[in-house]
Amino acid sequence: MDSRIIALAIPFFFLLIGVELAVSRAQGVRRYAFHDSIASLGCGIGEQVIVLFTTALAVSAYAFVSSHFGLTRISSGSWLAWVAVLLAVDHQFYWFHRASHRVNALWAAHAVHHQSEEYNLSTALRQSWIEGLLATPFYFPLAVVGFPLAMFATASTVNLLYQFWVHTRLIGRLGRAEGVLNTPSSHRVHHGIDPSYVDKNYGGMFMLWDRMYGTYAAETEEPVYGTVKPLQSWSPLWANLEGWVRLATMSRATSSASDALAVWLAPPDWRPRDLGGPVVVQAVDRAAYSKFDTRTTRGADRYVAVQFALVTAATSALMWFSAALPRPLVAGVAAWILAALAGWGGLFEGRPWSVPLEVVRHAAGGGLALLLVSHGAPAPLAWAAFVSAGGSITFLALIQRRETSRDGVAVPSPIQLRGLSSRKRG
Repeated sequence: MDSRIIALAIPFFFLLIGVELAVSRAQGVRRYAFHDSIASLGCGIGEQVIVLFTTALAVSAYAFVSSHFGLTRISSGSWLAWVAVLLAVDHQFYWFHRASHRVNALWAAHAVHHQSEEYNLSTALRQSWIEGLLATPFYFPLAVVGFPLAMFATASTVNLLYQFWVHTRLIGRLGRAEGVLNTPSSHRVHHGIDPSYVDKNYGGMFMLWDRMYGTYAAETEEPVYGTVKPLQSWSPLWANLEGWVRLATMSRATSSASDALAVWLAPPDWRPRDLGGPVVVQAVDRAAYSKFDTRTTRGADRYVAVQFALVTAATSALMWFSAALPRPLVAGVAAWILAALAGWGGLFEGRPWSVPLEVVRHAAGGGLALLLVSHGAPAPLAWAAFVSAGGSITFLALIQRRETSRDGVAVPSPIQLRGLSSRKRG
């Protein structure tokens, strides 16, 4: 998949997010929460940065299988071949997606996409940073059958882009399309943590595979969204690490050597016997249910909003021009972006290290701007502008000693916070 295609799609993603937000407000319904949306979009930004370094490995693996084990070579000149590759990609996506919900080592990555307790178009962009690499072996059968790399990459991109629009609550059931195509209603079911919805509707573009393999469920009531074990963090970095840390902790804690290995291959609801045994998904008490949130100053939220815009622009530029830059410089800019994501999560959660991290990041950003200019990077003034703007705005939002949060409660500024101050929102 060419990262430049995704870079071109980003403005349309944000346009549609804006439309959904505006319509939701006009309807008087809250479907977005600021901290949640930034965390989800931050996961998407991180994924696109990491992909710059993992795509070559995935492409090389597919090309190797194609050249050494391919039975034939299918021509891209036939429209039937394109229909076939779209169906084949979606079929393999179904099985990878299903395995990602039933194998802990895959769920540790895929859970990132499900961690949001909201369901909106920003959730669609909440992606694991390594899941694409883990998915690669599931598509090797297409290489063996004879689909060229370019056809596979194009079909995969279409499959991915299709799945964006189904992450909305604005669109109800779509009549005869339900059970055939993946629709917003079908995918809402997939994101639900209600026992009747868990592990249902795995298809990317089509529900045909779920019908065929017995995993289809129709939406009968609005789901409760998220994961059975909530993340309770706004950090994209922790979102991508939490599953692996949990599995490693469980593996070390069990006294059984066989169970220590089984932890990584078992389903998410499995537990070693000496750690309590299997977990049964309980029905959600909707009357008592509330969502995770934290109090922050309005200045901190404004700061993150501005930084998000700047870092999103930097990420798009990096995706577009990365091939023209030295790899160490690409790695440096990528680290700068990932540090921003970690810093925002820390600010939202009142972590005392978040402000020093932002200061260091902005100082490093100035050095990166100079390196980019010295290497003749495209649009060097734009790079320098977003770095200097970010640095100048940093303290404007943080110097206030006390403000009111969005719900009108007086809270310290991020400089004063010492630990997580959280509340639940309904």
